[in-house]
Amino acid sequence: MHSSVLRSLLLGCGLLLAVLGCSPHGDCGCTQPPSGTVQGRLVDAQGQPVVGAEVCVVTLSVYDPAHPGIFVQAKGRSRADGTFEIKATVGRHRLLVRAQVGPTVFLPRLGPEFELSTPGMLVAGQDLDLTATAPATLTVAITPAHGAQQEDALLLEQLLLVDGVEYSLPIASLKPAVVAGLETVLFSSQPPGAYTLSLWRSETTGTHPVVGTAKATITLAEGATLDLPLPVQ
Repeated sequence: MHSSVLRSLLLGCGLLLAVLGCSPHGDCGCTQPPSGTVQGRLVDAQGQPVVGAEVCVVTLSVYDPAHPGIFVQAKGRSRADGTFEIKATVGRHRLLVRAQVGPTVFLPRLGPEFELSTPGMLVAGQDLDLTATAPATLTVAITPAHGAQQEDALLLEQLLLVDGVEYSLPIASLKPAVVAGLETVLFSSQPPGAYTLSLWRSETTGTHPVVGTAKATITLAEGATLDLPLPVQ
C-alpha cells in the first residue's frame, strides 16, 4: 500500500513538472540542471525518414523494485529528414519512441543506453528504426460508477521488457466522468502489448480518503478491439 501511494505521488510530481514546463525546454523560472544534447534519426522498415514523431529521452528506474519505471526527462520531434536533436540533463539515458504519425502507429522502440557525462556534451548517432503496426482500441467500463461526492483517478501504463526486467511506462492519467449513469474511458490507437490499468476512488469531501481501488493487467493484440470491465473493490 505504501509503495503504491509513493508511486502515485512520484507520478503526480512528474506530471505537475511537465505541466509547469520544468524540463530542459521549460520556462518556469526555476534553475535548470546541467544539460547536453542527443542527436539521431528515425526511419521506418523501408529506410524512409519518419517525420514528426515524438522522441523521448528517458531514464529507467528500479527505485521501487516492485514497480520498475520508465520516466521521461525530455522530448523532441523528428524533422522532415527524420533527424532530431534534444537537450537533456546530464546522466545515463535511453531514447524511447512510442509514436503515432497521422494514421500510422509504431511499436514502442527503446534505444541503447547513452551517457551525457558533462554539461554541453553532444551524443550523436542515436538512430532508431521503427516498425508500423495495426493499432488496438481499449474501452474501459468502470463499475460501479463513482458517486456525486466521489472521483476516480485512472492510470494506464504499458509494460516494456528491458534486459529481462519489466518496466512500466505511464501512458495516460485522467479522472473519468460519469455520463448518463455510465463511467467509460476510450483509449484508441494504442500499439499492441501488455498494459496495466490502476484506479483509485476517493471522497471529494473531508480528507479525501481512498474508498476503493481496481487493477487489471491486459494484453492488447495487434488490431484488436477490447471491452474491459474494471470492477472497483
